[in-house]
Amino acid sequence: MRAPQLALRRVDLRDAAAVWLRHAEVYLRLWKTELAAPLIEPIIMVFAFGWGLGALVAARVAGLPYLSFVGAGVLAFAVISRAVFETTYGSYFRMVYQSTFDAILATPVEVESLAFAEIAWATTKAAIDSLIILAVLAIFGAATSPLALFAPLPLLAGSWIMAALSLVVTAHTRDIDSYNLYLAIYFSALLCCGIWYPVEVMPAPLRALAWAIPITSAVDLARALSVGRFDLLRHTLALGYLAAAAIFSTEWALNAMRRRLAV
Repeated sequence: MRAPQLALRRVDLRDAAAVWLRHAEVYLRLWKTELAAPLIEPIIMVFAFGWGLGALVAARVAGLPYLSFVGAGVLAFAVISRAVFETTYGSYFRMVYQSTFDAILATPVEVESLAFAEIAWATTKAAIDSLIILAVLAIFGAATSPLALFAPLPLLAGSWIMAALSLVVTAHTRDIDSYNLYLAIYFSALLCCGIWYPVEVMPAPLRALAWAIPITSAVDLARALSVGRFDLLRHTLALGYLAAAAIFSTEWALNAMRRRLAV
């Protein structure tokens, strides 16, 4: 009996690239409104958390000024959330309201290639936003290491994972209002991921839960790059965990979309 073929092996990268280019062309038409959020949000968040809340934090946080500590959190929050929204509301609108998926699947493009392109495009938008936000953080002094240029890389891994998991949710969503529950869970989970305060201050059960969430590893790596502080063992394990989570979540997403869209 033959083992079932992995969904990733059914992805045609040329077809996925064609779908990605379609999304890019739409983005270029709307780039002014698309860039508004990544320009405005980090400035407000740096004022609110880095300077506002930071003024109330007398001690250093994890050995860092609070502005430096929270800078990676601001970057992670904005970048990963962009990917999540793209494969929830964005993909749902293309699938249900605009019938874009129907038009694409009427061509030789297979479901797996379409789903892969959705995840890749969500991560691309996260990458564009990360460069803008990182520049804002550098101006405000929240990114202090030359290695901060590479801080978006682990966050893009986290964005890919969360985009894939969000696409799984989209594959099972029949009513757009159902996203309210998913986003409530997502934003609640972010509170445990070391974005606004160190994971180490939480009770042991919550710490274990936090490290099980891939976002925590992505934030930890991004912060290490932003301030130039590394723990070789911990960050090597974090990289391995993100790679494994990316493969698992992508495979899950492609199979879920196959069940939703295959006719």
